[in-house]
Order: sequence, then structure tokens, then C-alpha cells
Amino acid sequence: MIPEGYLLTTRFLRYVSADDEQSSCVPSPHVHREHAVFWAARGVASDLEVDGVQRSLAPGQGLFVPPGTPHGASRAETTALAVLFVHPHAWPQAPDQVASVVANAALREMLIHLAQFAMPRDQRLRAQRVCLELITEEPRVSLALSVPRDPRIVGIARAILSDPADGRSLEDWAYLTSSSTRTLVRAFRAETGMTFAEWRSCARMSAAVALLGDGFPVGVVARRVGYATATAFSAAFHRTMGRPPHRFLPTRGADAWQTDV
Repeated sequence: MIPEGYLLTTRFLRYVSADDEQSSCVPSPHVHREHAVFWAARGVASDLEVDGVQRSLAPGQGLFVPPGTPHGASRAETTALAVLFVHPHAWPQAPDQVASVVANAALREMLIHLAQFAMPRDQRLRAQRVCLELITEEPRVSLALSVPRDPRIVGIARAILSDPADGRSLEDWAYLTSSSTRTLVRAFRAETGMTFAEWRSCARMSAAVALLGDGFPVGVVARRVGYATATAFSAAFHRTMGRPPHRFLPTRGADAWQTDV
């Protein structure tokens, strides 16, 4: 996957090349022998699943996935996902498990530059080493949404994902699904490790990140994910994401092209 003698390579998943099946990511679960760092080349990326957990990546956020970890990534023409593959021997200080990392503007612009322009081998290797030095662990909370598969609650989860503003309580859902509230409580805890309210809040924030990335104003996003006021939404969003909503609004940046190095 990584050209011989180099340390890393970047793939922008909205572009297709002849060797994609061997050297890139696909939507179905698969693994790589290399370290992988996913990041958003532009806007917000919310079409990544790692070990059965959906992930949303906002500008500045990356996700480190170690070798052998099952994951799937969108190849849609609209996806913002990019992935940096790194030789394990080139990055001995890499995390030993899935971890949120910083993919700041300097790193993103350097990776895009490496993708777009030719340069002498020694210069490219120096730039690749600098890229690895720029990757640090993310100090803020990252959003991970575990999607339940239990048939007793999967319909509830899908309804909330399709309409995050749905305000029905777990008691309402118990009535609608002819289940007991206690059964649904146990199912959500067993499947997601969260209460129903916690999971719905996480689902709302995941939707909010995507809407903000599409450029919707904070007030509009607040209403679309079930908050009566922008103030209440902003406070809840900041508690969950570690940053205020306006930090997730899109910024202009260079586009990228598929490359082999």
C-alpha cells in the first residue's frame, strides 16, 4: 500500500483508483496491516464505523485505528473522509488502541501538499516525518455512537437517527412497541453501555455535527436535533464535544487529489 522506501501515504476516499481493493478502504468491515489515521479533508465526516461504532470527525479531529482493527468507510463521491496509512515501523510511539488524535490545519495542509506536488525523495521523507510529529492525542472528547442491533430497540434507534428531534420518552416507546420500560432500559444499557437518554443525546450531537458541517446556523441545528433554544443546545453540545458549536462550522480549505505517496 505504501510505496517502497516511504513512511506513509494518503488516500482521499471520494476518489477511485485501479488498485483501491488492495490499497484503500471500503464500506464493508475490513482490516489493514498499517496504522490508519482518518480525518476530514473538508467539512465534517460522519460515515466511518470502527469496531461497530459510528464516528463523526469534525475539522481538527482525527481517529487513529491500529493494524488489524475492523472498520468500514464510505466511498461516496460526497464523503469528506481521508485516511493516512503509516508503516508500523515508522511510528513506534503510535497508540496501541483506537484513539482520537489531533489532525490540525498544519497537518492537513501538509498532507494535501504531499498529495498534489512532486518533490525530491529526501525532501518528501523529511516532510513525512514532520507529519508524524504533528499527530498528537486529542485532549477533548470525541463523539462515538454505538448503534444497537438488539431487535427490541433497533427500531427505536433508527427512528431517533432519522429524526433526532423526536422527544418521545422511553415509556412512550415501551407502549408503542408493546414492551416493558424495564426491558428497554436493560437493552439500551447492554447494547450501548448508556441509558436511553444518554444514547439519544449522543445521537443528537452526532446529527448536530453533520448539520454544522453542512453550514446550517446554530439556531437551526438546535431545533433540528430537539432543543427549544440555541442556548440550551450550545451548552449541551459544549459539554459533550468539548468545544462550542461554531467551532464545527465549515471553513474554506484546499481540496485534495488522489495520490500514491
